[in-house]
Amino acid sequence: MKTYRDRMSPGTSFPMSARPSIRPNHIDGPMLTFRDGQMHWLTIWERILFRLGRIDAASLERKLRPNLMKAIGCYGNEDRAR
Repeated sequence: MKTYRDRMSPGTSFPMSARPSIRPNHIDGPMLTFRDGQMHWLTIWERILFRLGRIDAASLERKLRPNLMKAIGCYGNEDRAR
């Protein structure tokens, strides 16, 4: 089930320097927090890939929310340089 929107909500503001993060020990299970504050609980497959080190919060955000990444422009490219 999709628990987030791919576009920014009207009236929502967040610092452009904000970064996505994964909270692996959240009480309801591993959770990804997008840079705009929306949350997504990781699927079983995403959990496996995260534990194996195959994905991180930034790559998962690029995959799940491509329109958000377009909206913030060049700030999405900084994560790829790491």
